[in-house]
Amino acid sequence: MAHIQIVYGSNGGNTQLVCEYIAEELNVLGHNVKNDRCEHFPEKELTTSDLLILACPTYEHGSLEPNFLKNFWPRIQDTDLKQQACVVVGLGDIKYDIDYHIESARILQTYVETHNGRLINPSLMVSGKPLPLLDKLVKGWCTRLHAKIEAL
Repeated sequence: MAHIQIVYGSNGGNTQLVCEYIAEELNVLGHNVKNDRCEHFPEKELTTSDLLILACPTYEHGSLEPNFLKNFWPRIQDTDLKQQACVVVGLGDIKYDIDYHIESARILQTYVETHNGRLINPSLMVSGKPLPLLDKLVKGWCTRLHAKIEAL
């Protein structure tokens, strides 16, 4: 059983919905999952779990969600992830820009890589409304992630 920490930003609720689904799936698979909004999460705890999941939607033309960007992002810039196992979840909507509509995943991946974290699984990228994608896309991603966690 791994201890997993999810930290997410969500203004409209879609990222929260996806993170709650991920937490439920990983709990069913035998893991202990904590799920916290970024505004309330102390940055010093980024490296206290077996796996850190960072999740954020993309806003407008390739920006992080406002709460994540203003309330969390500045606080974690000096954090050394100390080889923390990490995965990233990014959401987006093509109504903004087809080229940058899931840019949050790329931004978070770069953050992990440049702050000494270890990406252990491909990012989950959800395009459009997540509800119809939960039982197939998100569940399949959780199953593949579980296999990677078991191999740690």
